[in-house]
Amino acid sequence: MPDGGFTTAELADDRLVAARLAGQRPLWEAGVGYGYHAFVIGALTGEVVRRVTGRSIQELYEERVRAPYGLDFHLGLPEELEPLWREVRPLLPTPQEAQALAARAPAPGSIPFVAFNRSAPEPTDLVALGNDPRLRALGPASLGGVGNARGVAGTYAAAISTVGGGAPLLTRGTAALFGGLRTPGPDLVTGGDDHFGLGFEYLAGRYPFLGENCSGHSGAAGSLGFADPGTGVAYACTRRRFAFPSGVGASPESGRLAESVLRAAAIV
Repeated sequence: MPDGGFTTAELADDRLVAARLAGQRPLWEAGVGYGYHAFVIGALTGEVVRRVTGRSIQELYEERVRAPYGLDFHLGLPEELEPLWREVRPLLPTPQEAQALAARAPAPGSIPFVAFNRSAPEPTDLVALGNDPRLRALGPASLGGVGNARGVAGTYAAAISTVGGGAPLLTRGTAALFGGLRTPGPDLVTGGDDHFGLGFEYLAGRYPFLGENCSGHSGAAGSLGFADPGTGVAYACTRRRFAFPSGVGASPESGRLAESVLRAAAIV
């Protein structure tokens, strides 16, 4: 995060995020450590895409992924769909869950405090951020995806298999590159160990029933999605409420649910 952090309106704008990060002094020397950058990774990736293609990652996703495969998962919710989402009950924690989230708040001045935009004049609230209509409309690549479990699972499935007659987006070799542990040791933001593959969380370490080349990610409210090239299974679980007691990351039942899916498919 840059000095002073971001407002919510700024977090919704990938180009602005990338421009401000370009002039920011890193918190550690490249190659010495790594840390989860939940609010900005999509803007950084999108800037590379923009400089190579001249187009935004949202445009290319819509043209090459979402529309051809008919996925109910958007980076930039169409205006005509917004009324439907306004009718959805906001993703609000119970008082008990809110208390647990507050207890996990990072210490002022720490790396997690900066990384989760708590140093901003208006510190980011994950619940309010996830329900902000500006994020739904602009679809920032780090945190603005809007859809349902079928849409998320379909996106992962399209990466490794035939969906709706469309060929897989990735070759088997390319899909395998995203899996496996790429960052051994402690994550300087989350405190977890052996956290990431190539852009995705390293899920095989947490869920041994998944293949080493599995690519996926959990979400702040407890959701989980992945594509496992070894088994050909794509999976997603989304939630209407924050996971408890974890508060963030995959919900406690995520592993059991995912393993049950693979077991039902006679894979484990």
